[in-house]
Amino acid sequence: MKNRYIKIFCVAIVSAMTLASCDKGFEEMNKNPNALTDPAVKSMFTLAEIYVDGQDFSNTRGNNLYAAQIVQQFSSLGGPGSKYTYSSEYSAALFGETYGKGLNQIFQLLSVIDNTPENSNMIQACRIMKVFLFQKLTDTYGEVPYFDAGKGYNGNVFSPKYDTQEAIYNDLLKELDEAGTALDATKPFVGNADLYYQSDVARWKKLANSLMLRVAMRLSKVNPAKAKEFVEKAYSKGVFTSNDDSLVLKHDAGPAGVKTNPITSSWVRNDLNGGESNIKFSKTFIDLLKNTNDPRLRIYAKLEATGDNNPANQQGLANDAKEFPGGDKKLFSDPNTSTVLRLDAPTLIMSYAEVQFILAEASVKGWNVGGSAQTYYENGVRAAMNILTIFGDKVPAVTPAEYNTYITTYPFKTAGTDAQKIEQIITQKWIVLLFNGFEAFSEYRRTGYPILVPVNDPTGDTQGTIPRRLIYDQSELVTNAANYKEAIQRQGLDLMTTRIWWDK
Repeated sequence: MKNRYIKIFCVAIVSAMTLASCDKGFEEMNKNPNALTDPAVKSMFTLAEIYVDGQDFSNTRGNNLYAAQIVQQFSSLGGPGSKYTYSSEYSAALFGETYGKGLNQIFQLLSVIDNTPENSNMIQACRIMKVFLFQKLTDTYGEVPYFDAGKGYNGNVFSPKYDTQEAIYNDLLKELDEAGTALDATKPFVGNADLYYQSDVARWKKLANSLMLRVAMRLSKVNPAKAKEFVEKAYSKGVFTSNDDSLVLKHDAGPAGVKTNPITSSWVRNDLNGGESNIKFSKTFIDLLKNTNDPRLRIYAKLEATGDNNPANQQGLANDAKEFPGGDKKLFSDPNTSTVLRLDAPTLIMSYAEVQFILAEASVKGWNVGGSAQTYYENGVRAAMNILTIFGDKVPAVTPAEYNTYITTYPFKTAGTDAQKIEQIITQKWIVLLFNGFEAFSEYRRTGYPILVPVNDPTGDTQGTIPRRLIYDQSELVTNAANYKEAIQRQGLDLMTTRIWWDK
């Protein structure tokens, strides 16, 4: 696909390579004859947006092989997520990549732009992107370096202390509230260098408030009063109102690792092998969609060897499987390479459907979000089905009639208990969070839904307990030992079974 993003991607990559060649930090650029003296800040901004989506490294190892298998969206015979086994390289991938690329890029950018009205919108957008990255980090590991992170550029802090999750979450909410308010459509932005919304400030404001919903709801058990306060605040400030507001990052089919989808590209290049992949849809996921005649199944899944996407023929691999039943991998469902597993498939970073499900849960709790749980739930299911049109038209889209049949056959449980309602809401959120395993993993730990049967495999490291976190990058024991040890003394041992602060 040739579009305006090609040039932006290429300039961003070149900019990053140029920046990486500097001999010293940006604070010394006026003294360093080899440093970049006129940084291409728009290209730096573009690259920061790309890094928020993650790269192949963390998405393959942390997302596909750990988080998405722990929550049984996918499965593999030897996958660390399916069997709860520790792999230092895979477990550390998100930690190393987020600090080394995503946050590093944002802190670099903030270090070279002045805090002026001309740069204000760019600064606020960077604050919002930082929240995306830091929330994923702290939700995955627990305590992480936060307030000291990035101070290597202007404070010479190269062994940053770890901060408590409570302190981090308090600041994430503050950042979103302030940044969303400070965004100003009368001030300059970055034009088409903004891959997300092409510098539409109104949509960025909705993004800040919608992300505030996500961040606030994570506190629903550990600090319900604060969760309620900020969910209601986000709603009143204005959140996503349609699928058009959803945060979608477009990709191209090549070159690999530059413009391809970071979640799908290594899967397609290295693992799919005409249906011979070791990573398959989980039986848990396929059975739920098959048993409810969910029209999304034909879009999500197919048998790669034959191209068969008939829902009746889809088969998931049990997460506790020790071999492929029947011995033929090709009989088990792969993500559909005509739709969601295309190399140029867009990434759905945050959706309107997710926002509707958060509001549905808030309504069940009796919080003031302006609508009924049933209405928000039905809007969320409809939006989750309709958003799949972003993956192209090679498979027929879900029709209004199919949605009506589905929602009539499986209506919202208005007469059920609050627990039954929330289970129904979170199960639907789990479906729409396909390929966003980190977020699905966090929501499972917060709510206990969907209900999963734990795997008790002899190779596992949790004695059959579903993991509660991933283990830190063990290089911290060498490069940041004192702060690492202080963190685990507060939080608990650096194990997959240690619960983080909000996980009650």
